[in-house]
Amino acid sequence: MTHTALKGEKIIIHWHTKNSESIRLIRERFGVPTYTTLNGLTPALLKPEDRAVFDETARRGYFTYHHAEWTFNGFSYSW
Repeated sequence: MTHTALKGEKIIIHWHTKNSESIRLIRERFGVPTYTTLNGLTPALLKPEDRAVFDETARRGYFTYHHAEWTFNGFSYSW
């Protein structure tokens, strides 16, 4: 399934934690792709039902995020 077929809010995550286990668990819980730029940014689709837990995870300092339009061309992301 491609990202264009999925529903959700397009966001970009900026990771603050360097703990790889925490990042892995967050990725699994919210379905965040494993792609991260050199600047520590990760594009993701946020499901509406995950919003409250996602915001609490951000509040605890693991990451910050902002809304941005991004596209996935099959090989890379651009925004």
